[in-house]
Amino acid sequence: MKILLLAGAVALACTSAPSAGQIRLPPVKDWYGSTIPGDASALVDKDGKPIDLTNPLPVTGRQELVTLATANTAAPAATLYGGSYILNQACSAYGSVTLRYRSPDGATMLPLTTKSAPDSGGGSTIQFGTAQVVDVALSGTTGCNVTLSRVP
Repeated sequence: MKILLLAGAVALACTSAPSAGQIRLPPVKDWYGSTIPGDASALVDKDGKPIDLTNPLPVTGRQELVTLATANTAAPAATLYGGSYILNQACSAYGSVTLRYRSPDGATMLPLTTKSAPDSGGGSTIQFGTAQVVDVALSGTTGCNVTLSRVP
């Protein structure tokens, strides 16, 4: 009898309302159309929305295109996701296009590569760590556009 009472108490505790520290999610549909209660273990995306048929997990790599210069005007420094990138630059007239990265001191921008002519073959591949800050310095160029495209 004591075991039966204990089992009933445990079952009641498992089905009780969530405590103040718990988050109660709305019900979601699983891949087969069944409803999963909101207090069941569920995955949520970066915006806090439940992962379901209408909001699936991404299946491709993160896409990122960073514009570093447009019409010979350098953009502010940008923080990258990280990984492999392709540097593309196209200028009406070349002086030098210098891709720079922020040094560990957090203030100094150090040169990484300098281009004085267009790339043959579609750009240069460069690796960056997570959250690396980059910018471009233009000198003696006209009509210059510079982009970094992440390779997924």
